[in-house]
Amino acid sequence: MARRYDFNYEAFPAGPGHCRYTEEELRDIRARELDDYESRVPMTPAEKRALRKWVASGHSAAESPGSKYICDIGMDFLDVYRADHEIAAAIRGMTRAEKTAYIKEYTGYVDPTPEELERMDAIRNTPAYVQKKYEKLVRQVFLLWDFLAEEGLWHEAKEYLEDHKDDEIPIDFSFVLE
Repeated sequence: MARRYDFNYEAFPAGPGHCRYTEEELRDIRARELDDYESRVPMTPAEKRALRKWVASGHSAAESPGSKYICDIGMDFLDVYRADHEIAAAIRGMTRAEKTAYIKEYTGYVDPTPEELERMDAIRNTPAYVQKKYEKLVRQVFLLWDFLAEEGLWHEAKEYLEDHKDDEIPIDFSFVLE
């Protein structure tokens, strides 16, 4: 299979946000990426076939297909492919409860404590207007901390909070219930 690598760099606009790739250019970019990936990562023939099929379907080699069993944040195609095959082989013949226990152990999942469950229920049952006010307050606090970090005052603010952590909160939260 001959591959073309004739991306037109002269036509590439000043900013990549303004670039519109043609389907042919995207295929060429993915083919280059696949060649590089295959040269760096050792894999079995079956893995190579699956990866090539994934890329041929219009995806990047670094893109995750989504796992059947686990949360795959930060994993590329081959990592997910291998993990799914490993889990599928291990749980073959197990009951549903055994499969669930195996996957929880594999991922390091810990069941929430009763206190955490109670907190999650309280959050779910909080009225929407209170949640919106809370989210706004969290954004404001985040922006304040960001400002302090930008100005180089983060350490001083942290020290101040540490020194005054037992003080009464100087903010009236009654507005939340209005």
